[in-house]
Amino acid sequence: MSDGVRALAPIALTFAVLMAALYWALGGLVERRQHPNQGLESGAGGPQRVELVANAAGQYIVPGRINGTEVDFLVDTGASHVAVPEDIAREIGLRRGPEIRVQTASGTARAYHTTIDRIAVGGIVRRDVRGSINPSMPGDYVLLGMTYLRDLELRQTGDRLILEAP
Repeated sequence: MSDGVRALAPIALTFAVLMAALYWALGGLVERRQHPNQGLESGAGGPQRVELVANAAGQYIVPGRINGTEVDFLVDTGASHVAVPEDIAREIGLRRGPEIRVQTASGTARAYHTTIDRIAVGGIVRRDVRGSINPSMPGDYVLLGMTYLRDLELRQTGDRLILEAP
């Protein structure tokens, strides 16, 4: 190896390390902007008051559990019930009930009734929650609709949404 190449090796290594650190830091920043509520613990021991921060798109995405399985919820006060994409429902083991028609942003769609034994967001736990399994619903989020939210006090202030059990 020539002396010139040997002299550039530490500079190239330093550059590579700095680029890797920048990539890691920016990836974390983007993830925190999309999912600002990731640290929320779910379970009976958690708080009965959950304060959520909106992501960069103004949505409230929150980790939680359905029947003990971790999922990401998208809070949707316009959804009459909890709506589960079929792939997630299959993973969790939810059973399809009778076929129904649901109104979505894209129009009318086919779905199936289901009953969810347990949903936990923070320490707010609901049992026997009415929901639907939606085969045409894309994405990795479960819509956290009014069958879960209806008995909670909801307060929005700026980019924060507070869910509180009575």
